[in-house]
Amino acid sequence: MTNLANPYAATDASLRAPIAPSGPLVTGVGPAYRHKRTWGRAAASLGLSLAFGAATFGALSVMHSAVIVVGVVGFGAATASAALGVWFSGVTIVRASQSPPRAALVLAGLTLLALNAAMALLGALLALMSTATFSRGRQLRRFGRVLLPQLRAGGSWSSTMDRLELDGRVPSEVAAQWRENARTEHASVAAFARLTLDLLALGAPPNLIEAAHRDGLDEIRHTQLCLSLSAAMDGNLESPTAFPEAQRARTRPRARSLALATLAVDSLVDGALHEGVSARVIARLAKIATLPSIRDTLSKIAADEGRHSAHGWDVVQWCVSEGGVPILSALEAAARALPKTMQSPLPAGAEDGSWEPWGIHGRAMEAEEYAKARAHVVQRVRAMTLAMGSPAHQAA
Repeated sequence: MTNLANPYAATDASLRAPIAPSGPLVTGVGPAYRHKRTWGRAAASLGLSLAFGAATFGALSVMHSAVIVVGVVGFGAATASAALGVWFSGVTIVRASQSPPRAALVLAGLTLLALNAAMALLGALLALMSTATFSRGRQLRRFGRVLLPQLRAGGSWSSTMDRLELDGRVPSEVAAQWRENARTEHASVAAFARLTLDLLALGAPPNLIEAAHRDGLDEIRHTQLCLSLSAAMDGNLESPTAFPEAQRARTRPRARSLALATLAVDSLVDGALHEGVSARVIARLAKIATLPSIRDTLSKIAADEGRHSAHGWDVVQWCVSEGGVPILSALEAAARALPKTMQSPLPAGAEDGSWEPWGIHGRAMEAEEYAKARAHVVQRVRAMTLAMGSPAHQAA
């Protein structure tokens, strides 16, 4: 039998030679491609979150009812995009830890994770700001709606103030507006009770908790003063009804950093700004009120509101001391989002300022004092930023 070479036997050289592809080269299935694709998805999610956040911030400059809807939609979209980006970033980190070069890939994944987590915090802040509406001082809100009690016949919240001798030029609606003021003051009692619980939950020092209690007691007295004054005007005794909505107000997030940021922004807007505007307006009204009883009532409320505004700043400072730069970043965003004008609900007859001698302000006074208070808030937040050396401010 002749020994012929097996034409199908592989040689050492053929074993070492690469096998040429018989078709088009298939690429994009290796680890590097998977990492690149995941990074792209995370970056796209981050971009969407930024876009939704910017759109919501733009809507905040026009304070009307549609802002609530836009804010909620923008918050949901920004948060969903940020959460998706966080998930993709997490996938990147896991994959990066399983293939070289690990250090650079892990760092890139962590960077994306941090940016998207920051967008989630921004989404929470946008939701807070989109539901902020102007009112007298600190209020309870749910989905952007200020919660107020109703009134009923009864004198349990009214004192025995003597009937005021008003001339025929005083509109009958003035007493009704003082009752409307009483509703907001009564709701503020619940708002300060909520503030006390939030401070306790976050471990605030006793001076802040004590101040919140005192402020709530002030609001009880303000409610009584407003209802007593309205009763002295028209003789009708009314008092707040049961207020179960107070138990359904928004609660703070469980995460400490988010809870501190929410509390800080609430105290900046409702405490420092709204209470500050209220104190300024009421102090001016006290100087031009024609009747001693109205003037005395306004003077007492103005002094208390000014102190409440200062307490709001105390809460803001404490939140920053607890949470650091992230809380200050939330305050910077809130200050930038504050609208340029204030539009609180006023009766048509009061808008021109003709009710100011009886303690009901007009649009011009409100606009002037709001501009001053807003400028003070923005300036003080900027000063806090400079004092801490915020990276966001340095970049700007």
